[in-house]
Amino acid sequence: MAMIYTSEQTYAITPTYIDDLTRTIGALQHLQVLMAAWNDPTLADVAHLVGSMQQDFGPGESLEHVIQALVGCHLASQMVCRLSRKARQEIAI
Repeated sequence: MAMIYTSEQTYAITPTYIDDLTRTIGALQHLQVLMAAWNDPTLADVAHLVGSMQQDFGPGESLEHVIQALVGCHLASQMVCRLSRKARQEIAI
């Protein structure tokens, strides 16, 4: 996704895919970027990741539900971290 910067605002240009092939290429490129820390990820790595998520959420779960559940977990962990940090700061004062 390209970022366009102007003096007043920043906005993203969403890629436009003309067919299933270019959509598939785009999805695989996004996965490759997201999994870059895996050191040259393979389709087997992607399958393992999806398999792990299927075990956690079930094979028939919608992507939207999985995303929302993961966002919820992330927000909860951020809240715990912030509350813990705030409590440590109050004790230090």
